[in-house]
Amino acid sequence: MSGEQQFRNEFSGGEARTVVQVGRADLVNVYGANAAPAPRQALAGLPARPGPLVGREAPIRSLLALLAPDRSSTDPLGVVVTGQGGVGKTSLALDTAHRALERGWFPGGVLYADAGTLPAERRPGPEELLSAFLRMLGVPGGELPPHRIGLEALFRSQLKTHGDERGAVLVLLDNAADETQFRPLLPADPRHRLLVTARTRPEARDLAVLPLHVLTARDSRALLGAADDAGDNGELDELAALCGHLPLALGVVRARLDREEHDAAPLLSALRPQRDRLGELGLDATFDLSYRKLDEPTARLLRMLGLHPGRMLDTASASALSGLSPARTRRALDRLRDDHLLLPGGASGQFRFHDLTRLYARARLAEETDEARAGALSRLLDHYADEAGAADPGPWFEQHAAAAAGAVGMAVAADAHERVAAIGDPLLEFLTKRAQLVESLHLLGDLVASAQRAGKFARQIELLGTMAARYGDLSCWDHQMTCFDAANLVNVRHPVRARDWHDVNAESAAMKGDLIGAIRQRRKAVSLWRQDGNTERELDSRIALGDHLTEAGHPDQARQVHRDAADLAESATEPVRAARAHRRLAKDAGNRGQWDTARIHGVTAQEFAVRSGDVRATVVAVRARADTELLASAPRAAAPLLRDALELARAHRLPKEETTCQLMLARLYVDSGESELGSELFDAVRPLIEAQGARDAPPDVPPPPPLSREPLTLRDRARTVILPASTVVWAGGCLAAAVVGGGGPTALWGAQLGLMVVGAWAARRYWRHGIARGRLNLLAVASQLVVPMLAAGVLLAIALAAPERDSTTVMTVTAACLLLVQMALVWGGPRHLMKRPYKWVRSRLHAAR
Repeated sequence: MSGEQQFRNEFSGGEARTVVQVGRADLVNVYGANAAPAPRQALAGLPARPGPLVGREAPIRSLLALLAPDRSSTDPLGVVVTGQGGVGKTSLALDTAHRALERGWFPGGVLYADAGTLPAERRPGPEELLSAFLRMLGVPGGELPPHRIGLEALFRSQLKTHGDERGAVLVLLDNAADETQFRPLLPADPRHRLLVTARTRPEARDLAVLPLHVLTARDSRALLGAADDAGDNGELDELAALCGHLPLALGVVRARLDREEHDAAPLLSALRPQRDRLGELGLDATFDLSYRKLDEPTARLLRMLGLHPGRMLDTASASALSGLSPARTRRALDRLRDDHLLLPGGASGQFRFHDLTRLYARARLAEETDEARAGALSRLLDHYADEAGAADPGPWFEQHAAAAAGAVGMAVAADAHERVAAIGDPLLEFLTKRAQLVESLHLLGDLVASAQRAGKFARQIELLGTMAARYGDLSCWDHQMTCFDAANLVNVRHPVRARDWHDVNAESAAMKGDLIGAIRQRRKAVSLWRQDGNTERELDSRIALGDHLTEAGHPDQARQVHRDAADLAESATEPVRAARAHRRLAKDAGNRGQWDTARIHGVTAQEFAVRSGDVRATVVAVRARADTELLASAPRAAAPLLRDALELARAHRLPKEETTCQLMLARLYVDSGESELGSELFDAVRPLIEAQGARDAPPDVPPPPPLSREPLTLRDRARTVILPASTVVWAGGCLAAAVVGGGGPTALWGAQLGLMVVGAWAARRYWRHGIARGRLNLLAVASQLVVPMLAAGVLLAIALAAPERDSTTVMTVTAACLLLVQMALVWGGPRHLMKRPYKWVRSRLHAAR
C-alpha cells in the first residue's frame, strides 16, 4: 500500500497455514485448526468431601434449604456460615456443597477458593479473588480489566453466559476475612449461589446468615467414641468438656486417643491444667487468626476480660476492666461478638465466653503489665462493691451472683479485704434468702480465708459459726463439727472474747447434749448483743435460747422468750426472725391444744416469711402450718400446704425440706387410706433419707476450711517450746544436783521432769489442734493446769516449811514459779481454763443422768 511500510514474509523448510500480516493490531483472535487452545475452565476444583459429620444434621438441612434452586427470586443469593474458629464451618460447607452437586443443583460446577491459606496480613482482596474466579471461568489473564469495577462487571457477565451454556454455578469462598472481601462475588443471576464461611458476622440484610455453634455434650461424646466405644464414659465426657465441645479440639483428642489405644488418662492429665490446654489442643494459631484482626482497644479489652470472674459479661463490668467509656466498650464487645470471640449472653445486653476462648484471653493477659492488671482488677472490685452496696442489690445479684462470688475470691487473693466484706456480706444475705446453701458455703469459705489473712479473729469465729449452721441445714454433721473445732482453735490461739464465741459454744454444747451449758451461753450472748445494740444477732440468740429452754423442759420460760423475740422482731422490721419466732409460738400453742392460736401464729409466720423473700423460711413456715393442721386432725387442710412446700423445696434444691415434706405427705396418704400413693412416696424418699443419713457430705458441698497451720509467733514459741523446754532443763538439773549431792526431794524433781515433758507435748498439741474431745481433753487439762497447780502448791509448802534457806529451797521456789508462769503463758491465764475441766465433768454428769 502506498504511504505505508511494506512487509514481506518468506518461509523455507516448512509451511504456514494461516498468516496474518497487519501494520498494527491491538488484539488478534485466530480461530481454526491451527489456533492456540482456548484457556481451560476450572469449575470442578471442590476439595474432597470430609468424613461423616456428627451432630450437624440440622445445620446441613438448613444450609441445603438456603441453596435449593427452587427458591424465590427475592430470596438472598448469598449464604454466610459464621462461627468461632474450630467450630467446623469448612467441613459443613464442603459436605453441603457435595450434597448439592449430587442432587444436580449446580450443573455449571463450583468456583472454589480458600482465602485462609495465606497469612492474615496477606489475605487476598476482592480484586484478586475476582481475577482468580474469572480465570477459572476461562477468561485469559491478559483480558482481565485493570480495575475492580471492570472485574465485577465481567464476573457477573461471565456467570450469566456460563449459566446459559452449562447451568447454575456455586461460588464457594472459605475462610473469608470480612464482608468487603466477598461482597463483590455476590452473583446477580438468581440461578447461581454464593456460599461463604467467615468468623465475622456480616451486617448486610441481603445475605442469609447461618450461625454454627459447638456440639452438644451427647454429640461430643459420640464424636470421641464413634470408632471404638472403649474407655470410660465419664472420662470421655470430661475430655469433651475440656475441649469445650469444639469440633476441631475434639478431632485432635480423637486422633490422640487412637494413638494411645483409647487410654484417656494421659490426655486428661495433659488437658486438666488450664495453662497447657490450648497448646495441647493446638488451638493457639486458630484463635490468633481472629485476634490479629482486632484493633488495639478491642484487643486490649479482650485481654482484660481474662480477669473477669464470671461467664456472663455485661457492659458495665467490661467498662470497669478496660477503663473505656460504656459506649466505646459496647462497640468493642459487639465487635468481639461479631468475630465470635464472645458469644451472646442469655440476658439482653450480656455476653459470655466460650471456655477455650476464656483461656486464650487469659493467656493474652500476660501481655499487660502488672500495674495495668492490678488497676483493672481494682476498678472491677470497686464496681461490684458499688452494685452490692445499693439499697436493693437483689435484682443485680439475680444476674451477677456467680460473677460477684468469683470477685470475692479474687479480692481475697489480692488481700483487698475491705472489698471482700463490701461484696461478700450482701451476697451472703442474698444467697441465704434464695436458699442457695451450697453456693453460700463456697462464699463463706472465701470470707473465712479473708478474715484469717486480715487477722480479724472475731469475724472468723462468727463466719465459722455460720458455716456450721449451713452444714447442719444440709445434714453434713461431720463438717459441722469441724467448723466448731476450727472456731474453738481460733479462740485458743487468739482469745478474742467475742460475742459470737458464746453462740458457737452454745450450739456446740447443744449438739453434745449439754443443754444447761447451751442455755447459759445463750443468755450471755443475748446480754452482750443487747449491749452492743445488734438487734439481729440478739434476736438470733433469743430464739435459740427459747429452743434450748424447750428442749430442757421449761416451756413457760421458752414461750416468754419467743414472745419477746417476736415483739422485738416486728418492731425492728426483721421479717425472717419474726417468722421464726411465730413458728415457735405456733408449735407451743399446738402442744397445749390451742389450735386456733396455733393457726394464727402459723399464718403470721408465713406472711412474714413471704415478705422477707427468704425461700427457705417460706418453705419451713408453710410446712409448719401443715404440721399444725395434722396435729389438729385436719388432713385435708394439711395436704395442699405440704404440696406447696414440697414444690417450693424442689424448685430451690432444699433436700432436707424436700425429704421432710415427702415423708409427711406419705404418712398423710397412708393414714387417709391411699396406701399405694403413700408407698410410692416412701420409695421415692428412701434414697434421700439414706443420703442424709450418710456421714459423707454430698459431692457438690465444699469441705470446711482446713485448720490453720500458721507459723508460731514469739509468744507462741514461749507458750509451746521455750518455757516448757527451759523448765524441763531446770528440773533435770535439779534432779542431777539432788542425785549427786545426795540431798533434796529427788522423787519430787523426777516427777516434775516427767510432768514438764508431758506438759510440753500437751501445750504444743493444744496450740496446734485445740482442746480435743474425750479423754485426751482431760489429759491435756490435767497435765497443763491441775497437776502443775498441785505441784506448785506442794513445792511452795516445802519451801515455806524448810527451817533453813538452802539451795534446795531456792530451787524449789524457782521451780514453783516456773510452773505458775508456764500455766499463765500456755493457757492465757488460769481463769480462762478453770471452766474447761468443770464444763467437761458437768457434761459427763449430764450425759450420764
